[in-house]
Amino acid sequence: MKFITSYGVAFVLILLVGGWLVTGTFIQGGNGPGEGEKSIIGMFAGDDKKAATNDEPAAGETATKEKEKEVSLQSVRLRLFTAQQMPIEVPLRGRTKANATISISAETSGRIEEVHVVKGQSVNAGDLICTLDSGVRETQVKQANASLAQAKASLSQAQADFETNKNLREKGLSSANSGRSFEVQLQVAKSSLAGAQASLESANLELERTKIHAKVSGIVQDPLANVGDMMGGGTACATLVQLDPMLFVGKVAETKVSLIKEGMSAKITTIGSQVMNGKVSYISSSADEETRSFNVEIEMDNSKGLIRSGLSASATITAGEIKAHLIPQSTLTLNSDGAIGVKIVDLEKKVHFVEITIIKDNNDGVFVLGLPDKAPIIIFGQEYVVDGQIVEPTMIEAEQAS
Repeated sequence: MKFITSYGVAFVLILLVGGWLVTGTFIQGGNGPGEGEKSIIGMFAGDDKKAATNDEPAAGETATKEKEKEVSLQSVRLRLFTAQQMPIEVPLRGRTKANATISISAETSGRIEEVHVVKGQSVNAGDLICTLDSGVRETQVKQANASLAQAKASLSQAQADFETNKNLREKGLSSANSGRSFEVQLQVAKSSLAGAQASLESANLELERTKIHAKVSGIVQDPLANVGDMMGGGTACATLVQLDPMLFVGKVAETKVSLIKEGMSAKITTIGSQVMNGKVSYISSSADEETRSFNVEIEMDNSKGLIRSGLSASATITAGEIKAHLIPQSTLTLNSDGAIGVKIVDLEKKVHFVEITIIKDNNDGVFVLGLPDKAPIIIFGQEYVVDGQIVEPTMIEAEQAS
């Protein structure tokens, strides 16, 4: 009985499987209904064409495939940048320096009797700085005056004697050769007078040397002599610093020295934020052996005495103009070689990477060389496109970009 039951169950299972094979479908590769499944009976019958009757593509599927074939254009935004004249500026760092430091020295010896200035005082050419003790110089002047008076009297007498002898000779009352001695006496008297005048001038000059005057304008600084100091010829009574005109001294690199010339305008800014205008007055003809840089001096007006000597300062020399583009720093990008540049779009909507050279930067952006006069630069989206790619560009104005 058990045997009959087992065979009965097996027979029922066979009938069920057979029925499923006739009516079911086979799904391959994870395709769902309507996505390419095949009937199982069709697989065994080998009629793939008939089995695929339900696999005909729908209209929506065809449209999707066609869209996938279409190229999607990247949208970018452009801004037109035009080249503009930009000044070529050569920067320098250095310091201010007095135009000259001059020692006011004594031209004779003597003890200082009075000092007429103090440190920091501004003096003009001709102002009295120090006075030395005159000593015997005043007496020497008196003696020279007396000698001059005597020489004048001797000359008057000799002139009178010569004229008298001349009249006598003309009347035949004196020998013809007697006039020679009177003529010699007259010449000696004239020489004595000239000598007396020279002695008086020398005595007066020596007396005048006891008064030491400034030869130039400037500011008094150390070393400054004191009352009672003994002065010798050439000893400094005071030191004057010429602060007008003031000099800026700095160095320019050998790569830029050819850009500047004497007479070019410059702007100097001191460490105290004082700004002065000046002109290049000197460029050294040989470079420093260690730094390979050239010394430069810029002369500036300091008639008001606002700038002190020795201040750290910077200078900018205007060396001409060049055409450049001022662009935002955000537009800068790198190519695969690491070169810096920007991406522009041509009339055919194709992207081009253009390598540029940065020559200056400020708060508004960077000045660059290497672009055409009118450059449509990608300002938004440049990082999502590559060289040669066709894009969908939109031109915007500067106000929109900001």
